[in-house]
Amino acid sequence: MKGVPILTAILSIVIILSATFAIYYAITWRSQPGIMARIYQARMNIGMGVALLGIGFNQVTFENMDTIRLIIGIVLLFVGGVNLVLGIRNLNYFMKLKKEQEGKK
Repeated sequence: MKGVPILTAILSIVIILSATFAIYYAITWRSQPGIMARIYQARMNIGMGVALLGIGFNQVTFENMDTIRLIIGIVLLFVGGVNLVLGIRNLNYFMKLKKEQEGKK
């Protein structure tokens, strides 16, 4: 096989970008007060979920598939999916809460 397959290149870019966002929000949320910290934490979970989904999908799509790689890929897909879903749920909840607090002021 010559060169890098397009799927691997796309997954690598997605993994690097989402991991970068997750690290940025992991550092940022600690310095934020109250609800903003929770919003940044939810964004961190979304970034981490997308990164784990990308890594898991990458593991599952390798040509040389063995049992351990398959198990690790499935676990990463599951953990990434849970992180993504809960991050989106928390982000929606805390964004609503922030809008309600701003409406009271």
